[in-house]
This record gives sequence, structure tokens and C-alpha cells, in this order.
Amino acid sequence: MTNTVLRHRPGIFASVLLAALGVGAVHAASIYKPQDTKGAISTYDLLGVKLGMSESEAIAAVKKRFPPGSKDANDRSINLKQSDYELTSPATGAKVKAGIRFDLYPEAKSNFDFVKIFVHEGRVWAIWRDDASARYPYEKMVADVQAKYAEAAPIKSAFMIVNGGTIAPQQGDPATHGAELFEGQCLDFPFVRSGSGDKIRLDPACRKAFGVSYQPQHKNGVKILASGFGQLVDLDAGRAFMKYMASGAGNIHGERPKTSDSKL
Repeated sequence: MTNTVLRHRPGIFASVLLAALGVGAVHAASIYKPQDTKGAISTYDLLGVKLGMSESEAIAAVKKRFPPGSKDANDRSINLKQSDYELTSPATGAKVKAGIRFDLYPEAKSNFDFVKIFVHEGRVWAIWRDDASARYPYEKMVADVQAKYAEAAPIKSAFMIVNGGTIAPQQGDPATHGAELFEGQCLDFPFVRSGSGDKIRLDPACRKAFGVSYQPQHKNGVKILASGFGQLVDLDAGRAFMKYMASGAGNIHGERPKTSDSKL
């Protein structure tokens, strides 16, 4: 995997972006994500995991959410596999335990369909779910998300029209496909997954982030939400972990890694 922390000064970034778009400074706040004005993020959970939980509590919550014999929305059996989640110190090249990883379908051997719990000083600073295999009924999933995260702003776009294996060139009707809420000057979600690795961006002026987002599809006449993710992140605690790791602390193997796995 390839993990990168991207750093920039948000004020400068905003000014350059607005200038490029020809937008006046009076509209600068509009580039930032919807704000949490009630402290709601601190009360949210994702898969039963809350920010600040102990590592053992978080592990127990995920196992409770996916007990033996669990199946996903496609009636596919979930085979939960737990392992250490490791990152590589940019200062020493040594692997550092960053938390816990659960693979839902470990037989696939890919960087998809996981739950990653990030921990620093024994407490959870982030939970990240990749739900690439997901297929959920549209109306029910949207209603469930809006009910659970009532303070979060809806994420809107349009349906992708899929007939058989063909994607139509035009967009379908407007769709709500998730919810998001942030604290601070946040430009986007902190975590991005690809088949080859992860990227971690902790915007300097962003403090907390929450988001659930899926792809709305009108597939063979049925509205669904497909391949998506959920994130709940305390970026202040995350920056403390990154500083700890960059200091050379936390080397769990006592040597430089022999692979290119998990680089920041």
C-alpha cells in the first residue's frame, strides 16, 4: 500500500483556487465542507465505534456488528479477519502499528471491503470502512443514514443509469447518496482508498470529519446504492499520531521493512 500525508496551508490554497475560478474572496467559506455547530460528530458512531473509545472496545464493537455467520446485503458470507494495521515511518522507514484492520472477505486478498481502526495512546482517532461490494436498496439506505446522522448534510448528485453491463452516457434523476459533517476548515474526506494503497490527508485546519457516501445507481430499473465508504475521524488526534510516528517511535519489528507496504 502507499500512504501519503498531504500538507498545505488552507488559506493560500483557497486564495489560489478562488482566483483560478474567478470567485471573489467574499465567497471563500463556500469551499469548505458543511460545519458541525452542535458537537454532533462527538456523539456519532460508525459500526458501533466512537472516537475516543479504547482499542479493545472498538474491536468488540466491530465483532458485535459482524458476528460469525453474518452475511452482507448480497447474501454473501462475511469472514471477518483481524490483523494489525501498519504504517511506515517517513523518518525511519520502520513499520509502526497504527491500529487494527478487519477484512470482511480475506479470501479476496485485496485492499477492498475492510474496516480500519486508527489508534493512538490506546484511543481511537478514526474508523474507516470500505464497502466496495455493497449493494443496498436506495430508499431504505438513505432513510437509515438520515435518521442515524440527522445533523449531517445530505450529499447529492444524480443516478448512474446501468442497463445490463452498460452504463448510459446521460445522468439519471437527482439522488441523495450519503451524509457529511465536519468541524474546522475541511476540504475533503481524510482517507482515500485505491486498489494499490491508501492516501491519508489531514488538512491542517480541519479538526473532525464524518462521512458516509455511496454510488447511486438506477440499475436494470431498480434504484440502489453501490460501492461506498464511511469515515469518522479526529484529525487533531491523528496529527498527534503522525508526529509520534515521525519521531521514530513505535517500531514494531526492530528493523526497516523489507517490502514497500504502507508508506506515508
